[in-house]
Amino acid sequence: MYKEIDPELYQEVAKFGARDMEICMQCGTCSASCPLSTGTDTFPRKIYRYLQLGLRDKLLQSPVPWLCYYCGECNLDCPRGAEPAETMMATRRWLTTQYDWTGLAKKFYLYETWEMGALGVVALGIIALFWFFHGPIITDHVAVNTFVPVLWIEIGDLGMAAVLSLFLLSNAFRMFRFIMSDTSVPFRLYLTEAKSFVLHFATQKRWRECSEDKSRWLKHFLLVSGYMTMMTLIIVFIRWFQVDDSSWHFSSLFGYYATGVILIVTIEMFQSRRRKQEALHRFSELSDWLFLILLFLTTLTGIIMHMVRLAGWPMGTYVMYVIHLAIAVPMLVIEVPFGKWSHLFYRPLALFLTSVREKAAKPSSVDMQNVKTRIGELFMVCLQCGTCTAVCPWNQVSAYSPRQILRQIGLGTGTVKSVDDAAWNCVTCDACGDACPRGIHLIDVIRSVREIQNIQGHTPAPFEIPLQQLTDKGNPWGGDPGQRLCWSEDIHIPDFKPEHTYCLFTCCTTAYDETPSQTCNQAGRALLKLLLQAKVGFGSLGKEERCCGDPAFRLGAVDRFSDLSHENMSLFQRRGVERVLTTSPHCLETFRKAYANTRAHMEFEHYTVLLDRLVSKGDLVPRFEVTSRVTFHDPCYLGRHNGIYDAPRRILKGIPGLSLVEMPDNRNNSLCCGGGGGGAFQDPSSNDRLAVQRIEQALNTGAGVIATACPYCTRMLQKAIMNLGIQERIAVQDIAELLIQSIEIRYEHPMPVHINLELDQEALHA
Repeated sequence: MYKEIDPELYQEVAKFGARDMEICMQCGTCSASCPLSTGTDTFPRKIYRYLQLGLRDKLLQSPVPWLCYYCGECNLDCPRGAEPAETMMATRRWLTTQYDWTGLAKKFYLYETWEMGALGVVALGIIALFWFFHGPIITDHVAVNTFVPVLWIEIGDLGMAAVLSLFLLSNAFRMFRFIMSDTSVPFRLYLTEAKSFVLHFATQKRWRECSEDKSRWLKHFLLVSGYMTMMTLIIVFIRWFQVDDSSWHFSSLFGYYATGVILIVTIEMFQSRRRKQEALHRFSELSDWLFLILLFLTTLTGIIMHMVRLAGWPMGTYVMYVIHLAIAVPMLVIEVPFGKWSHLFYRPLALFLTSVREKAAKPSSVDMQNVKTRIGELFMVCLQCGTCTAVCPWNQVSAYSPRQILRQIGLGTGTVKSVDDAAWNCVTCDACGDACPRGIHLIDVIRSVREIQNIQGHTPAPFEIPLQQLTDKGNPWGGDPGQRLCWSEDIHIPDFKPEHTYCLFTCCTTAYDETPSQTCNQAGRALLKLLLQAKVGFGSLGKEERCCGDPAFRLGAVDRFSDLSHENMSLFQRRGVERVLTTSPHCLETFRKAYANTRAHMEFEHYTVLLDRLVSKGDLVPRFEVTSRVTFHDPCYLGRHNGIYDAPRRILKGIPGLSLVEMPDNRNNSLCCGGGGGGAFQDPSSNDRLAVQRIEQALNTGAGVIATACPYCTRMLQKAIMNLGIQERIAVQDIAELLIQSIEIRYEHPMPVHINLELDQEALHA
């Protein structure tokens, strides 16, 4: 899912006329006001999002900018005063330069001297060609076909058409590769949908839906039809169109039509741009003016030449002929493949490819009624406000829309890609549910989608192995059940007895930590030392313990989860367990909310809550200084899911010498590490990017330690540090690890109160 981020993307597109990315707040008003924006193509909002996030690859793959016809209504409705239509226009200019393999389009768009110079060079080349290679000059009567034989023009026209076609089609092929890079389409579909390209190219009919002012479509249609008619006459019918006498040919009618509409419509468009109407044309680039100017001058010089020819002025006719071609040829050579004209080709091509992709897309296997049956109808009250999408952590590193998943399920318009596949990218952090103004639990919707696909046998490959291992070995990591307590090493964990206060339930990620750093194992051992130090009565179910079932529950594998929950509850009841102490907030959440009726019979507590209570009662006394600058990463399942924010912070603030600093995204706004909802089992995981961003946030605080209280978070953050190669700059440590460094160890002989940990880290383990 993740694509490399380009932080310079917006600045790059801004050079082409985009002005206001920074003020867009992704409210979606522009998409709501746009008559062409649909549930699948929510422009211009979607394009703003790509620019804000620097998603170059997503922007290149998107045909959406070409679907906008610039009616300007979004400009009027934006509550922040942004110019979405201008941004879409600028994006199209940028895309044109990306399709062009020669690099000339970028030069022409960004540098006026390049475009004007290129037009001038080609014009001078045409003049020089006629200066040196014209035919006999006859002055007693007009003889254009003698001055410039038709055969010469035909050869020139065909040669120019071949060159223009080469540039335009090769650029179009690049456009095709960008847009269709992640789509597999049967070849026959390209053939059957080819009619849509011809239809949109010839009629621009989609523009009729763009605004209430239908005259804009009509004027544009007349201009395009006149332009294409003129090109056809020049290239195909030049033998009948270029004549010396006054003989009539049917092509003359088309010539008069083309000349008339081009002249009239270009003048009207000049006036429209000069008036700078409120909805559109408030800003214009040189490229917008230049094509109209060249088209107008080409038509005007053609009319003047025709008038001079009819007046019987030979030299004037020849001179105007050369001037006419000196304007027309540069316009074609420069503007058609590299400038403004190219959008007349790229837009219908984008519509064609969009149609092909839509026809090739497989409909979603998720039925709205099935979702209702599983989670009720609350999700149907969605306002489509987009708050869920705005707060989703994926949208800090990519483009992901929970809103769209919800919308397409409700409308029954989802596809395998937009709903079925998209549901597996969710990391179930619940930022969306926490922020939803209607109280919709979107992760329940996501889980139901996954459940439906599991039943249909559509589980993605990365999740098949951990789900199978839950069945075979009782844990998702494939660890040997007989080795479940090996992580504790030489620290003896008592076997649980009913008289014990707590049954310590070990997270599988802690029990089977096979990462090189062994950070989860270390955190688990630190907790054991603290419990023993505080003389807490606890025991473990040891080899009988099975996974709580969190991975199965979050991945929608209801049968596996049902088996695990039944096994664990039967075990708890058989062994007389009443209070469970969890090392993972995922276990806490699963026991509390996913197990049936457990809260009526048992209590579940996360270890940070217990440690906080032990410190406040004096059973654990932090005395040794830990001279570290620490920032705390709120695990999603500890914070947003269970509302535990203060206990970990109180523990850290109670450690002498420790300086606690907050990251920008903290507490209920915490940025997810990417490990939840099955994310930890994707390898290589696209979710790593979330953890990388979190580490970058921690570094910006100046902290040398990022503390957390979740094995998944520990694993993901440590992996991000390793990937970044910054082990010397920052470390991941569990709350328990930091606390044990500061606790007074009860030795037979008194120890110094203050230990400089920077000099002697091992003193605490004596």
